[in-house]
Order: sequence, then structure tokens, then C-alpha cells
Amino acid sequence: MLKALAVVRTVYLVFIVGYTIRALPIFTHVANTFDESFARNSAKLELLQRAAWLAVGWIAFDTLVGWLLAAQATRRAARLRAAATKPAPAVAPPPPPRA
Repeated sequence: MLKALAVVRTVYLVFIVGYTIRALPIFTHVANTFDESFARNSAKLELLQRAAWLAVGWIAFDTLVGWLLAAQATRRAARLRAAATKPAPAVAPPPPPRA
């Protein structure tokens, strides 16, 4: 399960980085007027806000799954400890040999 989560985390990280790179100004030309610059920046700001909320949502999901897995591991460890400290069942002694 942890390996699958690591793969999902990696894929999501690549997605969010690519999504955010779209908002960088390296893909546009220099604006000629203030209005043009404002329009471009407001459109890019919307992309960045959406990327930020996607990242926050992922962090919340990953935290929830991490807590659930930690609680499950704690319960499993407690069961193993209880089973290890449980006394062995009493075994009746063998019958005496017949003469």
C-alpha cells in the first residue's frame, strides 16, 4: 500500500508542477500596455490559485490516508503484542504408562 501511495504521490507531483509551469511568464511575450499586462496576470493568477488549492487538497488527502494507515499499524501491533503475551493453553499431562 505504501509503494502504491508513493507512485500516486509522484504522479501527482509531476502533474501539479506541470500545471503550475503553465502560469510562468516564460511562455509569453512582453506586454505592450498596462491593460494587456493586467489581463495576462489575472489569468495566470487564476491558474496559480487553482494549483494551490489542488496542492492543499492533496496534502489534506495524503494526511488523512497517513493517519488511517498509522492507526491501522498501531492496531495491528497491539494485536501482535497481545498474542505474544498470551499464555500458552494448558496441556493435560500424558497418561501414565500401563504396566
